[in-house]
Amino acid sequence: MGAGIAGIVGGGSLIAAGQHADNDGGISRGEGVWTSFGSVRINAAERQARNPQVPGADHAAANAQGGHGGHAVASKTAQPFNLTWGDHMMVELEVHNGLDRKVLFSPGQLRLKVGMDGPTVTNRGPGTGKGALEPGSTSHFWISFLVPSDVQDISAEFTDPWSDGGPLALELPEVLQRPGWLEADHG
Repeated sequence: MGAGIAGIVGGGSLIAAGQHADNDGGISRGEGVWTSFGSVRINAAERQARNPQVPGADHAAANAQGGHGGHAVASKTAQPFNLTWGDHMMVELEVHNGLDRKVLFSPGQLRLKVGMDGPTVTNRGPGTGKGALEPGSTSHFWISFLVPSDVQDISAEFTDPWSDGGPLALELPEVLQRPGWLEADHG
């Protein structure tokens, strides 16, 4: 069997294990929301403006027209020139694999939701933490997002690809406002 086929067969075994995890009764779960393979929770969240405070930004933003549907954006920070969102948010996700075999994981399974009915936001660095979680392990991942400067109503959702339901709602702890570069101390 070639390496490519072995990888597909091995990956299929991980998926099958996850699909049947709730039936074998041998799952250990950590704190947080239960998944088909164990549990997940958010331990910490930090947020900062990507651009420094700009004098008069409130007045200029309140008088601005344009953007999506002609709505003004009220923000105390300057929005980036590349039209991305102005705040950077880091979230620490704890993932517990309670099975006796490896489970595939990707940081893209965690998304932030902007507002009650708003869009969900994918992370900025999808390569960090991607791969197989060891059996019985608990891992911590700092995941980076961009969010709108003027929105405080942000929630989190986790997609368990082996469950039959929709995304799992995760409680977001108090979000700390932090100066400096968020990724500097989150390895």
